[in-house]
Amino acid sequence: MTSTPANDSGRAGGPEPCIIDMSVLDLAIFMRVHRSNRVSFAGDVSATIGNWFACTVDPIEIEQGFRRMLERGWLMRRNKGVRATIAGRKHGRAHLRGLVRMMDQGTRMLDVARMMNVLNLAMIELDGDYDDDVEDHEA
Repeated sequence: MTSTPANDSGRAGGPEPCIIDMSVLDLAIFMRVHRSNRVSFAGDVSATIGNWFACTVDPIEIEQGFRRMLERGWLMRRNKGVRATIAGRKHGRAHLRGLVRMMDQGTRMLDVARMMNVLNLAMIELDGDYDDDVEDHEA
């Protein structure tokens, strides 16, 4: 295991307590649902995530993820599918930031500036308290 000063800093994070409870799958589900301009269904989400991770993802596993995320308030039911919530967007931001920092950890193996730009695009997507109940756009 490589030890870097960033891994061994021993410093606390920010002033807010962390709630790190969104799995990679949950974050992927959330980002896919959030990026859709209409209600999302398990089959469509599983196809997208399968493409992202180059594997087959069972829609049943996505539906189980939907249930977990509905219970936590990150998604809401709408027309037999799901939509993202403001709470989910706020929660997802911290997880995206943490993933980028975790991947680099001072090794400079990643172009952190470039990754932060990508992260910033995703963060802009998740920013804002716009209404969850906006009209769904039809394809």
